[in-house]
Order: sequence, then C-alpha cells, then structure tokens
Amino acid sequence: GGPGIVKLAAGSAAGWFLGGKIHAKRTVTKLKKKHAQERAAFVQLYREQVGALQEFNKESARIIQAMESSIIARQNGVPAEIDTVPFFMADTDGSKKISKHEFDKYVREYLMNYPGLKPEDIPRWENFDHDHSGQITFDEYNQQMAKEIMKAQYRAAKG
Repeated sequence: GGPGIVKLAAGSAAGWFLGGKIHAKRTVTKLKKKHAQERAAFVQLYREQVGALQEFNKESARIIQAMESSIIARQNGVPAEIDTVPFFMADTDGSKKISKHEFDKYVREYLMNYPGLKPEDIPRWENFDHDHSGQITFDEYNQQMAKEIMKAQYRAAKG
C-alpha cells in the first residue's frame, strides 16, 4: 500500500490546491465585481453632489449680483420703499429687462416660496409692461412698484 497512499495523498493535495485556486479566483472575481459596482455608485453620487453644489453656487452668485444691483439702484436715487431685488432676481439673463418668460418663472418660484400667497396677490405682467414692448424695464418696474405701494397704503388707511 505505500505507493497507492502516496498517489492518493498527492492527488488529494493537488485537488485541494487546485480547488483552492478555483475558489480563490471566483472570490476575487466576485469582490472585483462588487467593488466596481460600489465605485460606480460612489462616482454617481459624487457627480450628483458636485452638480448640486455647482447649482447652489450659481444661484448664490445670482442673488449676490441682484443685491449688488439693488445697492447701485439705491445709490442712483431709487426710493428705499421700492424693493429692487426682485427685479434683478427675475432678470436671469442679466439684460436689465425682464421677459415674459422670466416674469412667469419668477412668479411661479415666488408663489412656491410663499404658499399663503395666491397669483392674484401679485401684480400681473400687464401691470408692469407699460409700453407693451414685451419686456419690463427697470423704470417700468419702479413705476409699478411705486403704484403698488400707494395702493397698499390706501388699503391700509381704509381698512
């Protein structure tokens, strides 16, 4: 029985070694696949978060620009009662004029931020576009806001 046992032991050892190699290769393949999926998910999350941060930075820059423009308007004599920030916030393309699209978008966002307000609480496009040019200029905005302030003061005094 000597040589048979040696053959059996050698065969068993070879089988054990080969089985271990196959099992290890399968495990490595599974781990690589799992790692690739986790990495892809991480990269996707990273891209989404960077995109959100870039949007936030863009919106912050727009707000800062609106505030700066409002300060310049004050320095140029616009009365303190007239809030000029909404004009510059609505002027998303920086043209110093508000298009109908920009106006509608601003009103929608404003109403979403102030759920107690109704569309009829906000002056309509037609109230601002005095010359019917299809755009609201800074002067038209200021004129209409002065009228809106007077209306509000009249209602407050009456009521």
